[in-house]
Amino acid sequence: MAENRNQDMTAPAIVTGYEDKFYYEIADNCVMCGACASGCPVQAIERADTQYVIHSSFCIDCGTCSVLCPTGAVHRTPYMRESISLNQIDMSKCYFNPGCALNLYKPDVPEKMLKLLQDHFSYVKFHNICCRHDPGLEAGSTIINNCAGCDRRFRSLYEGINTISYWEVIDSIPDLILPDHNGLRVSIHDSCGYRHKPQVHRAVRSLLAKMNIEIVEASFSGTESVCCGDNFYGAVPNEQVEKRIRMRADQFPCDNVVVYCIGCVRAMISGGKVPLYLPDLLLDRTGEPMPDTLDEYHSKLEEYIQNH
Repeated sequence: MAENRNQDMTAPAIVTGYEDKFYYEIADNCVMCGACASGCPVQAIERADTQYVIHSSFCIDCGTCSVLCPTGAVHRTPYMRESISLNQIDMSKCYFNPGCALNLYKPDVPEKMLKLLQDHFSYVKFHNICCRHDPGLEAGSTIINNCAGCDRRFRSLYEGINTISYWEVIDSIPDLILPDHNGLRVSIHDSCGYRHKPQVHRAVRSLLAKMNIEIVEASFSGTESVCCGDNFYGAVPNEQVEKRIRMRADQFPCDNVVVYCIGCVRAMISGGKVPLYLPDLLLDRTGEPMPDTLDEYHSKLEEYIQNH
């Protein structure tokens, strides 16, 4: 996994009601080449007197500028966001929320993931309200989530909601019998929304190792991971989104790429890779085809979000 270019620090306190997003910065070794500015999908970067600067209010934390910078001057803000500790979870207020995209595209999988929790961790309850809507939970509740966007929104938009990834919880279960994937060689695309949670990256890699999967790390992974390109949707024409997706896909040394985001599944297919969705690996199931175009995927997801 890529080493941190800057020292991780505890992130500033969460402000309830504001989505807990981070951004990128440009250091003073900027050589003023302009590559970052020309590649930014939301025009968040502009030229100043001695270097380019990123306007944090516009930055979508996609990481494209860090890939394009020839000197390494562009880097993520060095914050780390902790998950709730397992021993601090009030099990009477503990819920599993699989996320809208998983419910939409693999409707039989959330129940299987929940059963794994209930059989081997605790009697976790199912929660199926989209993270963009009031979850209707009392303070002190914990959401075990499968989606990085859900993790970010639940922990910041609503008062008193704690979060932890499904992967941290499953990895913590001692002697859990997992499928053997016979030395399958893969690279990993880490969800950009989890970029500031290295504990998630460690749990994912631990689970893959337990399933006898060999990891060949990409240049940009873990805390240095960058967006698959899907977050560009709506900011630039679709042709540019697909070009960015292909650029990201080309960064992986293996044809098989483990992902833990449904949007990344579609992106890796579009980029010519074979996406291996982590819940499918964990449950030893074959992934479904996903032929949707960008517009089809986002329109279906938006409709689902509005109704859930």
